Amino acid sequence: MAAAERLLSRGRAWVELSVAELVAEADASVGAFYNRFRDKDALLHVLQLELYAQGAATAARAHELAGSAVPFEAMVGAFVSVAVASYREQRGLRRALLVEMCTNPVFRERAIELSRLTCVGLVAALANHVKGKDTERLATAIDVAHRFVYGTLDQILLYDDQAPTGRKISDPQLVEELTSACLGYLERSLPLRA
Repeated sequence: MAAAERLLSRGRAWVELSVAELVAEADASVGAFYNRFRDKDALLHVLQLELYAQGAATAARAHELAGSAVPFEAMVGAFVSVAVASYREQRGLRRALLVEMCTNPVFRERAIELSRLTCVGLVAALANHVKGKDTERLATAIDVAHRFVYGTLDQILLYDDQAPTGRKISDPQLVEELTSACLGYLERSLPLRA
């Protein structure tokens, strides 16, 4: 699994990788590979499940912030920072999974479920910052902010950091800009407590 992630992090596309390359990178044998995985696609399923487990754990930790005194701006900034960092650290794997999700409904459904868990965690974490009990409005705003952040990150993966303006945006700049955009949208859309 680590060998696959290393090869993907070097810019290789999943469809380009062979089992022979994977086992050579892992310093293993083809037999050892097939003892663990039915085929190369089964390995990609396992990699997505591992990423899903990490994401689900992060979403669960967001629930722990419910009712905390952490400022709204800090929570939104932390969400964006974690998202950008995880995309950067797992760039190759996330690109391979994004491409696979376009045609494989199993991969797409897992990604949708993880997005749902993330949004539920964010709603729980941010609920005490919103006046009233309009959880539907909060859930919709979080859904849009989530799509904004992850849609931007997915575009960066697909375009391989080639910005339409030709500008190279550093990760700290990206975190700052996405946080600012999310805060502006959420503050305009939600009745926030002072």
